[in-house]
Amino acid sequence: MQEHYSYGSWDMMAMDDTTIDEVVMDDAAVKDAENLAFEDGQICARGLCNVGNYLSGLIPEISAVVVLFVLSGIAGYFYTALNPASSDIALEGLEGLVELIMSMTPLEIMLFIFFNNAIKSLMAFVLGLGFGLIPLLFVISNGYILGVVTYLESQENGFTYILLGIMPHGIIELPMILISAAMGLRMGINVLKALAGRYVDIKDEFKQGINVFFRFIMPMLLLAAGIETFITPVVIGLYTGTI
Repeated sequence: MQEHYSYGSWDMMAMDDTTIDEVVMDDAAVKDAENLAFEDGQICARGLCNVGNYLSGLIPEISAVVVLFVLSGIAGYFYTALNPASSDIALEGLEGLVELIMSMTPLEIMLFIFFNNAIKSLMAFVLGLGFGLIPLLFVISNGYILGVVTYLESQENGFTYILLGIMPHGIIELPMILISAAMGLRMGINVLKALAGRYVDIKDEFKQGINVFFRFIMPMLLLAAGIETFITPVVIGLYTGTI
């Protein structure tokens, strides 16, 4: 509909049914276009391009935490190999946690795993404001414990067992946890830049990180928890012959 304003009055132009239908179709097309963003020749659902752009800018931090995680895992593995008794300290409290999980229903286990990973990952990001130290400690501790568990399980069940026990869900879960830590590290670096007198929009950076966490990381952690609860045990059972 087109309106003309003249001398304080509105003159409405008549429109036939065909024109109205065209306008309605045009409005629908505009709304559809708003829900899709074109970037680099690809169609991205609203918001996903922003997530992709954010993660691509996070590559240096992701690389740093991955290297730290791998080195921590190697350290945990070989230190436990040299000092087996040290595993008691590293795994302190895990036995009680395993007993708690074993008393739950499958749905409760899935939700427990999901919320445990989601809360810790969120804290790794948010507490990155403290100069990025907490995310680094988070990565080191988790890498070290994984190294300890890998050594102990490899001695008892072999590396194939470990691989099958981690890969189905770990291929999703571990990257999400490490990305969260990388986001926290980035926040810490930005805080240091701000203290050094460089302009950094920490508030906007934080908002972007929160958006990525709830839009991308949390759903993926939920998927990983479902796989860990319902699929990984089946894979292990088929391998060990208990199924």
